[in-house]
Amino acid sequence: MASRTPSPRAKIESLGELPTTLGGRGWGTPASTLQSGANVRLARICPSCLERYPGDFRVCPRDATELSDVEEDDEADPLLGVTVGDTFSIVRVIGEGGMARVYEARHVRLPNKRFAVKVLHQMYAQQSNIVARFQREAEASSGIGHPNVVDVYDVGITPDGRPFLVSEYLEGKDFATLLDERERIDAGVAVHVVRQVCRALAAAHARGVVHRDVKPENVFLVGDMESPVVKVLDFGISKFDGGGGATLTQTGMIMGTPGYMPPEQARGAKTDHRADIYGVGAMLYRATTGKLPFDSEDATEALSMVLTAEPPRPRSVQPSIPEALELVIEKAMAKNPDERYRSMAELDERLAPFDPETPSSVSLLPPGPGSRLSRKNTVAAATVRSGSGTTDVEQRTREAKLARPTMVFLTLVAYVWLLGCVVDAGTSALAAFRGVSGTTPTEKLVVGIVTVAISLAPLVFWLRHVQRVWANSVRSVALAKSLRRVVLAATVPYAFIALALRVVMPLSDLRWAPVPAALSLVVAAFVQLTSSMGRRDD
Repeated sequence: MASRTPSPRAKIESLGELPTTLGGRGWGTPASTLQSGANVRLARICPSCLERYPGDFRVCPRDATELSDVEEDDEADPLLGVTVGDTFSIVRVIGEGGMARVYEARHVRLPNKRFAVKVLHQMYAQQSNIVARFQREAEASSGIGHPNVVDVYDVGITPDGRPFLVSEYLEGKDFATLLDERERIDAGVAVHVVRQVCRALAAAHARGVVHRDVKPENVFLVGDMESPVVKVLDFGISKFDGGGGATLTQTGMIMGTPGYMPPEQARGAKTDHRADIYGVGAMLYRATTGKLPFDSEDATEALSMVLTAEPPRPRSVQPSIPEALELVIEKAMAKNPDERYRSMAELDERLAPFDPETPSSVSLLPPGPGSRLSRKNTVAAATVRSGSGTTDVEQRTREAKLARPTMVFLTLVAYVWLLGCVVDAGTSALAAFRGVSGTTPTEKLVVGIVTVAISLAPLVFWLRHVQRVWANSVRSVALAKSLRRVVLAATVPYAFIALALRVVMPLSDLRWAPVPAALSLVVAAFVQLTSSMGRRDD
């Protein structure tokens, strides 16, 4: 029977405690240069192959290149020159974070093969929760197998007892660095990057892995920075669903980055793949506006804003953002997970029209100086129509532009119509009660004043609701659609019912005057209820 390949977690745990000294063979120093048991300081490095040698060497035995002195900072790192996992010879430091340091390493038998080795800092090597996160990163990354997810090849323990993982070596910069350099980037470049993140996370979600820490720092860009290839990094706080492993957190525990964290994660509640959808939306917000959705030096204040506040509209920060793209960003960042896109594939589909690499793409951003993608955008914008109808992007753009004027107009129409209906019903009821055929102008004025006074409280409540919705384009479009349905459902039946009653009933019979308003309100309420139950606004 074929043996099962051990998981990264099992492989790390099976290695046990290893010696913490760097004596012996020198851990990766060329065997011919060291005697058994010697403790030799590797003070020289080959600029060509990056192999390290003792201080008395002048040229590299491999390629005869003149050796250089090791920099003082590098010389102090005990892992430089060490071979880990019997295969990966560490040659230099390439980065460092709060919990780990990253090195470049060469394969000892295939020197042209380069790798990145991530090693936990010594202070965290004995903390079980940190080591578990490290193991989780190895398990998640190695199990996804997607071109846009950094691949992990091996795990183990360094000679001084620290867990390490070996991943593919990447040359480029992380997305956060690019954004810091440029402040913001053109929508085409941002969408091109984010769509690759969507595809990477879609592959992760298909395998039951939720990243839960989507942010620019965890997106690495390689190649041309105007059309980069993306690698998603750091699945250290990822969550496994459906038997792929237990989550590292419990309900009530908050892990992640406040600026890109969805409200449910900020509350410590249960999260699923829609948490990553929020993170992608927040990252696109940051890339296109140059600002974080919720920016505060105080993490507690930032979390409070995530839970209670709406971020400024992207177009209020950067007006050049297309209206339709603003809708996509805001829908992805909806506070209620049920109101976000259902999957990364759906979000990727909505972003496709703005990606210059897509044949039928369109961007409404003005071309930026020297941007190859921006020049493509200009050409693509001329070809957005398909057949005789407009594209979905144009329709959404039109809806976004008309949403707020529509809310104002229909609110006015609905209010005037309601006042008219109530005044008509009130005066008719008063005349019927008195047994007369009509009311005097004074009576009508009194009924009108009373009606306006009574309506002020609900009117103020409604206007405050409109004010809250106003700051969010997705909710504004939804409210405009809802108002349109309700107003039509109320006014059209009212007109038909009133006309029918005038034809059938005597004009002097005022008992039926309130009927058209009452029936039309019932129809409007039914339409609103049924549409809200089955509606999922795009």
